[in-house]
Amino acid sequence: MGERTEVALRKPASTAQKTSSSWLASTGIGFNSTADAQAAFLQMLLPSVEHIWDLVNYHELSLLWYHGCYFGPLFRWELQSVLADQEQSEVLAITNLDLQWLALLFSIMAGSLTCAPERRQIQWGFQKAEASKLSMQWYKATISCLNQAEYTTNHSIYSVHAIATLTMSAHFLGQSGELSVLLGGALKIAQSLGLDRLDHDPASETIISSSTEEQRHKLIKREIGRRLWSQLCVQDWMSLPFNESHNIHPLHFTTTKPSSRNHLNMDPIPTTFPTYISYGNYLFEIAKLMVDHHEAMIRATTQFTKYEYVLEYDSRMRTLATKGMPRFFHVVEPIDPAWPEWVPAARRSLTICFAHKIIMIHRTYIRASFVNPAYSITRMTCLAAAKTILNEAKQTKDLDGPIIWVDKAFCVAAAIILCLDILHRSASDPEFKTHKDLVTECIELLRKFDTSVVAIRGAGLLTALLAERERLTSSLTWPPESIKTSDILASLRTEPDGPGYADGTAELKPLAELFPPQAGFCNRFLFENLLSFKDDLRG
Repeated sequence: MGERTEVALRKPASTAQKTSSSWLASTGIGFNSTADAQAAFLQMLLPSVEHIWDLVNYHELSLLWYHGCYFGPLFRWELQSVLADQEQSEVLAITNLDLQWLALLFSIMAGSLTCAPERRQIQWGFQKAEASKLSMQWYKATISCLNQAEYTTNHSIYSVHAIATLTMSAHFLGQSGELSVLLGGALKIAQSLGLDRLDHDPASETIISSSTEEQRHKLIKREIGRRLWSQLCVQDWMSLPFNESHNIHPLHFTTTKPSSRNHLNMDPIPTTFPTYISYGNYLFEIAKLMVDHHEAMIRATTQFTKYEYVLEYDSRMRTLATKGMPRFFHVVEPIDPAWPEWVPAARRSLTICFAHKIIMIHRTYIRASFVNPAYSITRMTCLAAAKTILNEAKQTKDLDGPIIWVDKAFCVAAAIILCLDILHRSASDPEFKTHKDLVTECIELLRKFDTSVVAIRGAGLLTALLAERERLTSSLTWPPESIKTSDILASLRTEPDGPGYADGTAELKPLAELFPPQAGFCNRFLFENLLSFKDDLRG
């Protein structure tokens, strides 16, 4: 990749500075130790160089198309440079390494080990139990490296890379709340580095055969910044229904979307050919439409105009999913052997994503649509979208493909819609069995991912909802006037193997958010809106 980028990744021993501040405490082991002990612990966490390369290469080939939060070729070159500078070849020595770069390495490895299917993990030499432990330890190591580097003061693009890349592991591991806080800090760092002001510069971004290496490297840096900023926008905007607000306003930055170029020399590539920026750029447009919908709903003053906006943005999302979709993402388009291997996975992911976004556009009126005929379009639309998501998820047969956490979150959201439907549908209705069977199949699918917190919580909630529907079978009124959300909450607050679970003496702790922000359903919305049957929503 040419000359080393902005800073050296390993400082000479004579100039390396040690910090006297502790990580968390002055004594202890692991993540409660002093800085020196922590460095030794981080070294213990690193696998062999061979394993590191397995994880880094897998992330670039199988996951980077999805999030694009760092530049694969540059990171590989940096890793090669670091390894070349040390005497031993079997283990990466972390002594004097840039801790924010090391955080990115841990983040990449955590994402790979979390998302790789069990078969691939075993091929690498990681047994299931060890992989589960290491995923969490590497996630924690990422944050510890950042804290030790005092990243909130010493701003570096590596910290933004690392935090944004954690999205591939944090939600899977049940750390969504912490990641939201980290992303807030990453956004401020990105703004301080100018990633929000990378507007188009024709003079420096036109690459021809006579362009110098310096020009190409300058453009690589700008494109890296654009990819990262774009992903920060996507992660913020895709969480909008959950948070009901967003941190990045589309009018408050000038950075343009990444361009389709050759990874190594920045030569332009036709937009008709899929590259690592294709999925992210398209997702950006989907997320941007969700922002427009949110702002339109805020401006509306009556339920009539609000619902008009729901129907308008439903239509606009469907147009984006058809006419606005690049041809290589269309499921009817034959796969070109020259395309990257991840294109089929991207197609499946987009099918699920679009159906979920249709549900999110109708989100405000989902509960009302089951009791108020004025919103019947929403009920029919959301049921169709939910079935699309669950049927698409069933068809995934790629045993070696990555496990993308958000697809499982979307499956849970879809199954919740079907549960809401069977709570309002007589058991004698032909659709009842179809919808119940889909929910049951979803639970069985989720239980296969027994190391995913998203899947475990989703299966638990759906099981509780089906149990509640069985309890209501003998109800004297139909549809039911209320459901026992207290029982559902109690089942979710205690772990099956936890103390006091069997005899009912377990202490009920405050319920953390069940699902990641991108799922679109926060606890308050779930239990005070969707599953609350007390309020009269007919009027």
